[in-house]
Amino acid sequence: MKKKTEGLRLKSCRRPLNYETGFTLMELVMVIVILGVLSVSAYMAMPDTDLRLAAAAGDFKQAVRHAQHLAITREYTTAAAAWGISTNSNHYTIKRADDSATAETEYVNQSLSGGKTISNGTVWFNGLGEPVDPASGNPLAADTTFTIGATRVMTVYAQTGFIE
Repeated sequence: MKKKTEGLRLKSCRRPLNYETGFTLMELVMVIVILGVLSVSAYMAMPDTDLRLAAAAGDFKQAVRHAQHLAITREYTTAAAAWGISTNSNHYTIKRADDSATAETEYVNQSLSGGKTISNGTVWFNGLGEPVDPASGNPLAADTTFTIGATRVMTVYAQTGFIE
């Protein structure tokens, strides 16, 4: 008697040697090109100017807080000894109201990051960190505002000296 398997041939599971798996060079190049196009379009859609404006506003806020810190820690005795920040077009300087002293060099005639402009103005602080009138030494009755760029308004509040 013959076995049933004698007449059956088993097929080989092996693939021919000339057949290889993977991606072709053309497919890889096309994927890289498509990723490049997508990344450029995403970069162009990012609000670059808003980021620069936010950076300039952050720099200015830090400078105002530094002026306030100097007023609190460096012998405020009279209104003329008030520390503050003075701005003109695109520069700011931290100094005393009577020009007898200035802050560290990184706060003298400093420009805002990103080349942003700032409105002209000054704000002075007493030993408690409150905004004051440098002539009389009395606390300010109204808030002081600075405009960075064309749209970002920074407010120094009269009662507390807080800036936002």
